[in-house]
Amino acid sequence: MDIKEWNKIQDKFVESFGWDNGLRFMTSEAREVLKFRSPYELDTHEDHKLVKRLRSRYNEEIKYITKKDKEA
Repeated sequence: MDIKEWNKIQDKFVESFGWDNGLRFMTSEAREVLKFRSPYELDTHEDHKLVKRLRSRYNEEIKYITKKDKEA
């Protein structure tokens, strides 16, 4: 994964969930795939796996926030 794509994903998480929560959500999911490597060191299979996990987490959190807002 190139750094430009990583930064784009990070910006979306931060924009949607705020600085602390966005980075926490993103790094907690990425840690499983990265395993102490940088995003640009991944092969294409790992890139796909990382993006899939991040997308899943993002959608899960958006769904939770939307549900929470409707209840309030």
